[in-house]
Amino acid sequence: MKQQMKQMTKKQKKQQKKQQMKQRAWMKWTSILLAATVATGSTAGFAAAQERGLQVREDAVQYGIHNVIANQDPSVSDLPLDIEGRLPMAEQSEDPGIPEPPAQAIKSISKQSTYSMADLNAMSYEALTDLLVSIDWEKIPELFKLNEDTRRFYSDENRMQAIIDRLEESGKRFTTEDMQGIPTLIEVLRSGVYLGYYNKELSRLNELDFREKMLPAMKAIVDNPSFTWGNEVQHSVISATGRLISNVTVDTYIVNRLTGLLSDFTDRQEQLGGNFLSGKAFYDVIQGVGYVLMYRMIEPDQKAEFKGNIDGYLEQLFRLGSEGSTAEDKQWLTSNAIYYSGALGHYHSDPQKANRVLTNVMQTKPKLGELYFVAADQIARNYDEKDAYGNRVDIDELKKRGKEHYLPQRVEFDDGQFVIRAGGQLTQEQLQRLYWAAKEVKAQFHRVIGNDKPLEVGNPDDVLTIVIYNSPDEYKMNRFLYGYDTDNGGIYIEGDGTFFTYDRTEEQSIYSLEELFRHEFTHYLQARFEIPGMFGQGPLYQGGRMQWFDEGGAEFFAGATRMEGIQPRKSVVGYLVADEPGQRYTVSDTVNSKYGSWQFYNYSFALYDYLYHHDFTAMDRIHRAIRNNDGDAYEQQLESISGDARLNEAYQRSIEEKVARYDKLSVPLVSDDYLQAVEPKQELEIYDEITNLAGLSNRSVKKSNSGLFKSYELRGTYVGGASAGVEQDWQTMNKLTDSFLQALSDKPWNGYKTLTAYFTNYRVNDEGNFVYDVVFNGKLPEGADGGDVELPDGGTNPGNGNGNEGNNGDKDGDKQDAADREPNDTWKTAVRLDDTGKTISGKLSNKDVLDIYRFDAKQAGEWTIELESAQEQGVAWVLFHESDPNNYQAYPTKREGNSLAGSISVSEPGTYYLHVYAATEGDQSYRLSVKSEAQQQPEPEVSLFEETEPNDAPDMANGPVPVGRTVNGTLEGDDKQDVFMIDLDKPTSLNIGLEKQQGEHVNWVLYREGDNEQVLYPVDIDGNWMKGQVEAEPGRYHLYVYKFADEDVRYKLEIQ
Repeated sequence: MKQQMKQMTKKQKKQQKKQQMKQRAWMKWTSILLAATVATGSTAGFAAAQERGLQVREDAVQYGIHNVIANQDPSVSDLPLDIEGRLPMAEQSEDPGIPEPPAQAIKSISKQSTYSMADLNAMSYEALTDLLVSIDWEKIPELFKLNEDTRRFYSDENRMQAIIDRLEESGKRFTTEDMQGIPTLIEVLRSGVYLGYYNKELSRLNELDFREKMLPAMKAIVDNPSFTWGNEVQHSVISATGRLISNVTVDTYIVNRLTGLLSDFTDRQEQLGGNFLSGKAFYDVIQGVGYVLMYRMIEPDQKAEFKGNIDGYLEQLFRLGSEGSTAEDKQWLTSNAIYYSGALGHYHSDPQKANRVLTNVMQTKPKLGELYFVAADQIARNYDEKDAYGNRVDIDELKKRGKEHYLPQRVEFDDGQFVIRAGGQLTQEQLQRLYWAAKEVKAQFHRVIGNDKPLEVGNPDDVLTIVIYNSPDEYKMNRFLYGYDTDNGGIYIEGDGTFFTYDRTEEQSIYSLEELFRHEFTHYLQARFEIPGMFGQGPLYQGGRMQWFDEGGAEFFAGATRMEGIQPRKSVVGYLVADEPGQRYTVSDTVNSKYGSWQFYNYSFALYDYLYHHDFTAMDRIHRAIRNNDGDAYEQQLESISGDARLNEAYQRSIEEKVARYDKLSVPLVSDDYLQAVEPKQELEIYDEITNLAGLSNRSVKKSNSGLFKSYELRGTYVGGASAGVEQDWQTMNKLTDSFLQALSDKPWNGYKTLTAYFTNYRVNDEGNFVYDVVFNGKLPEGADGGDVELPDGGTNPGNGNGNEGNNGDKDGDKQDAADREPNDTWKTAVRLDDTGKTISGKLSNKDVLDIYRFDAKQAGEWTIELESAQEQGVAWVLFHESDPNNYQAYPTKREGNSLAGSISVSEPGTYYLHVYAATEGDQSYRLSVKSEAQQQPEPEVSLFEETEPNDAPDMANGPVPVGRTVNGTLEGDDKQDVFMIDLDKPTSLNIGLEKQQGEHVNWVLYREGDNEQVLYPVDIDGNWMKGQVEAEPGRYHLYVYKFADEDVRYKLEIQ
């Protein structure tokens, strides 16, 4: 075999690799994604794999998935149409993922490659309908898209009637060998209803009387003797009809005509249920009827038409729900039958019959299994949580038991900030490997983006939770236990700070658990440190071009190593091998690609990798635009790289280089060193060795308890040589950091072999040298106590990345929290507020509708309260005095947008209790501030000194600023620091205080001219004030005020 391989040509080798990739994709599909999609009744992956030969990708959720259990029962007015133009039954998942293409027509006559709507508008009605019955609908790319040509096409009601009439004619004439163009005619009509739903100018097409015009055509189809189970032609017609029903409507005649179809399918389910086309056709029919009866029939007289008049149809659903197959490739149909039995059971002449079916399922199917949960959910939703015998079905309790059954392990790392809930079959070794994999990814991520401070505090991702199931089969239960779809290899839900995945074998997936973990963990890092706001929201997402960045970054950083940079993974490059050079994405193709193509992930990775290795400046500009939440700047950067022909050529060369190296590539995974017990060593010796080898100053250490072991984070300031510009300084620091790790790894102590490191907060000092904050993370020897250690140079506590760690001067019990603490829904558990106006964030939900805060008014005066919510009218507040818990003292008197403000003149000192409560259902995030008159009053005795730009360096410093003056300043946009000059002509007790008036991430430090040693920095933090005092000698001093996050800052500076 080896000899034969040597004789193969390069082209033959490439063809062989392509065939191997297809075979691996098919194996992955048959063993994994089919098992995952059956839980939701989705056949999207099956369709893609079987009909198009695509390599199946695991990470993304698919559009157009119709859930077995609807997460909620929305009103029709609230229901958007999905990407196929079909009204969805349930909420889509947060991560949009890969679209499901509508079923392809089996037969078509090729005339030209595609037809525009302008082409169709130019045709007579007869020529148009003749064309439609002869082509595949995919040859009309503008279907389901609104533009002037589609508006004109669908505004012609006579044209629509001609298409409907032709559909009726085709319905009468189709045979087992000829579909008569029915799928294409239906897609054109569905496109019209879809556009009518979303666009007022075409709303006529969504009106009931127009939709009912299609009933005769549907009756003609279902009355045709060929409308039965048989071959691909028949199954395609059945499928298309179900899809039309879903978008349009149905009547009792059609439903009853479908009864025989359902009966025949149930009788032959072993044969038909395992076939893709027939299984999908059956699903499309019951979904279409189910959707109309559940969400389109609103008025009582509409429902009355069906009540007791479709028993035969419902009996067939009951039968399949009770007798349906539980085989892996057929259970999804049984699951859907159970779902629709419960959802439509009230239409039966005996509504309790469906409850008896559901109760029987719970009694006979495996407890806490998929079918058990579907039945339980339907009883809870439709039968007031009581089964056929009057026993309560507590779905929340069942979910709790389900989590205990499928996820019995809970392991906490980093003092509870990193939590894993796992199946019982996962080992402690696996969980530790994942934790250390996260550290490797995190280190490389922070190096690249240059920031390690959360963009927002008080969000759910303050604690990261990872849910890992034992297997793909058990992963299907996630949608019942947590409510998120499982037709993916993993998914991160930013709003919950949680990602979900499962363990897998090599036979089940070409991606290991650690690979998928690294990918999803990167999504967490992106959301927390890089991309402002929530997923899919804000100016960055409005242009529709964030997908390549989100997924390309996740695929890229999944290749992170401890000290060998970020490597291309063989499992990803293998997909690029399959494409010939002429088939590969351009830069423009990549940045404009959407969820919907398997290769979209791989080329997005390739572009991210190219920028990292060959155009770091462009990557940095993209990162800065994203962190600044500047959608226009982001779009400009994409336009710049998309329109650069030379960059595209270099991108193509980089892809070819990776393809050529394919056989030599690997998949980076954590080493076994992480699992070894750390040899004894004095902690201070560890910290000193790291500090001295890396040449750090301003050292601080934070230690964390991870249950299985203890770890530490050491921070310090590194001052490099003369700056050579942002990119060159980064490259230099990146190499230096790897050299630090290598030198430490070469030492005999084995604890250094698992050390990770990164650097952030780039700046240039007044000597022209580049400066970074450097952070090391490592594992401590057994016996470490987990508490912060006193260091000789004074640093003990975690800092803010500015070189002044360990000197924050917090007073225990006096500092207001940044976020509310639960529980806080009683006066006894109320969260304390101070009077400085500092913002505290919180979140309410359907289960937590009240948060209570308290503040102490020590004297009479005016207090101002402001509450800002994420949604308009989402939350409100009232204020009580401790002496009267029944009558409130104040409430909002002013509304501006999402902000509710009010004030109270305190005449009675004491403790006040502020109740923040939910005004609407659902999750409601908010920000709250309380400020006293004393904090709001200006201080006239201190005259003002206005800061002026530019003042970013000592030679441009404002001043000299006289002692006793107040300075008002700002740091906006790219303005990172302000420098002020202070001249002292005699020894002076110098007091400097900075008040943060907007923004949080700001600091100050004082240097004496000509001396790089810090003279003073904040040692007394009191609310928004950062103060320090020093006995200063005569001379000139430079005061630096700088920010260390991408936010606008306003401050007041007092020099006394």
